[in-house]
Amino acid sequence: MNEAELNHLRQWMAKAEHDLITAKLIIDNSPIVLDIACFHCQQAVEKYLKTFLIYHSIDFPRTHNLDLLLESCSTLDDSFTDLDLKNLEDFAVRGRYPHDFLLPELDETLEFYRIAEAVKDLVVSKIPLL
Repeated sequence: MNEAELNHLRQWMAKAEHDLITAKLIIDNSPIVLDIACFHCQQAVEKYLKTFLIYHSIDFPRTHNLDLLLESCSTLDDSFTDLDLKNLEDFAVRGRYPHDFLLPELDETLEFYRIAEAVKDLVVSKIPLL
């Protein structure tokens, strides 16, 4: 992997990390805006999965579909089959607009945060260059 490709991966990881940090800041501070915290958890998971696919030079469609991304990752590494993303994908688009407003509870939000951390840990463990 050349330096430009490595830098590209690092940029994806940094953006994912920013989403994870943002989710944590929202959860830890008042007023707690849980739907937006869940949105950032979803975004972090999406970016971590895409980072793994980019590392393996796998093209993916422009999508927020976590199940599709997870399936693609699982074909490369069985470890991804153990991940259960619950309904986190709902917060990609649906949860951002009033007509389909989602109001997660704190325990659900914390679960999504733990899922995002688990995806991060798995992806970081599979990409030794980062």
